Amino acid sequence: MTVAQVEAAWVEGRFEVSEQPLLNRGTTDAAYWIRLQLNNPTEHPSALLLSHDYAPVDDVRLYAADATGVFEEWVAGDSMTPLPLRPRTRLPVFDLTLAAGASQVLYLRVASTSNMNLELSVWPPALFDAQESRLSMTYGVLFGAIAATVLYLLYAARLAREPNALLLAAYLSAYGAYLSFLNGFPSLWLPQGLLAHVNTLHLVSLGLLFGLGAMFYRRFLQLATYGPKFDRVVAVLQWLGFMVVLTPVLPLPLVGLILLIVAGPGPLLTTAYAIYLWYKRREFAAVFAVGWAVAHLSSLLGTLRVSGVLPNTDLLLHLPAVGCAVACAFFTWAIARRVAAERMHAYTDYLTGLANRRRFALQGEIEFDRARRYGRSLSLLLVDVDHFKRVNDTWGHGFGDRVLQNVAEQCSSQSRDSDLVARIGGEEFAILLVETDLDAARQIAERLLKAQAEAAVDGHSVTVSIGVAEQSLSDDNFQSLLQRSDDALYSAKRTGRNKLCLAPAAEQLSAPA
Repeated sequence: MTVAQVEAAWVEGRFEVSEQPLLNRGTTDAAYWIRLQLNNPTEHPSALLLSHDYAPVDDVRLYAADATGVFEEWVAGDSMTPLPLRPRTRLPVFDLTLAAGASQVLYLRVASTSNMNLELSVWPPALFDAQESRLSMTYGVLFGAIAATVLYLLYAARLAREPNALLLAAYLSAYGAYLSFLNGFPSLWLPQGLLAHVNTLHLVSLGLLFGLGAMFYRRFLQLATYGPKFDRVVAVLQWLGFMVVLTPVLPLPLVGLILLIVAGPGPLLTTAYAIYLWYKRREFAAVFAVGWAVAHLSSLLGTLRVSGVLPNTDLLLHLPAVGCAVACAFFTWAIARRVAAERMHAYTDYLTGLANRRRFALQGEIEFDRARRYGRSLSLLLVDVDHFKRVNDTWGHGFGDRVLQNVAEQCSSQSRDSDLVARIGGEEFAILLVETDLDAARQIAERLLKAQAEAAVDGHSVTVSIGVAEQSLSDDNFQSLLQRSDDALYSAKRTGRNKLCLAPAAEQLSAPA
């Protein structure tokens, strides 16, 4: 319809007066015409902004009659060429001026290939700019938090070789892009040639969001191992989500059907299964279930809003941003906990809870270099259970495990918090004594020998042998200190067991003058 035909329709009474401030018509290819009458009851001219308060609208045209009755046209919308003489805005806005005591009739045509939301407001320009600044600042904080989290996750993925962190980084990036398009921010910075494709890019970001989200869900919860049947269901949702990325070559009705599936039943099914795993006490499922439920139920409510079932209120419009913030916090916490747990497993002996050989070697190199750099003492005790093979053969491996746990307990109780106690072999333990000279290390070893001899395991006494060495100038590296401690331990084993031997005296480190 032309604006003249629309004006005739008004005269014929074909317009409907709406009592609702918000109209949500869902997804439709229809164009809507709105008639507005603005009055200025003051004695001064008024500069106003007419705003269409839903960003992802494609084509908004304003028609106002001049003094001769000829209608002039102004065009705005996220895929249209920006209006001249005004900076880009994320919303379709029009500058208006009403003379003192004047009344102005306006016609507005709204068309969009996304969902049709009609919400208009009139603002003083300064108040509109202040409101937009506050909203942009709020979303800027959210986007900054997403960017910082993505950088942290990329670092965690590289440092800990954690693929879940990499997937979450990609998922949160897609989430941020989706929120950006939903609120019209790309209209502020996209090149002019891409403005016509903003709806396509919006759908691509939505497809990546659902596809990467499903991938992260499957990987984090290890569905292929613990829920193979449901894993196949989520795999279908994953590839349906990625199909939306092909929006430029797919029929729009097919894209709409896919989005209806992945944004409707998909979040309900996956949220229910995540809560089920939480109920089953699957590791890390609780924190994941909360983040997933908030993020994807907000997405589901957004889908109902887009389809016209729910109104286009500010709460529902910005609910995905709240969901993203919660998901960002909970998912990142879940990844951090998993990385910490895996790191602990990688550096901890499963039987005794002590540091394992890997951590002992890494920390030993650090302490060796620190002692050499600052001229401080560093001593090492190597502890070996006497006749451990005979213990296992006589009383069984279960008893042998309890013996090892008992020795670990004695080593820890005779050490300080600053020392590192590790199990570095089957029945061999090490105590790295920082800022401890040979004499002090010998005293600790003597106390450990006595405590272990007095500690009975199931009524049986099991002894240990100990080799003691202090870092010296002749030690080229930590392995040299470790070898001298091992030689001392071998001497203790060879000369009777249940005793300690000191490594041969060597030139010791001394503090610099």
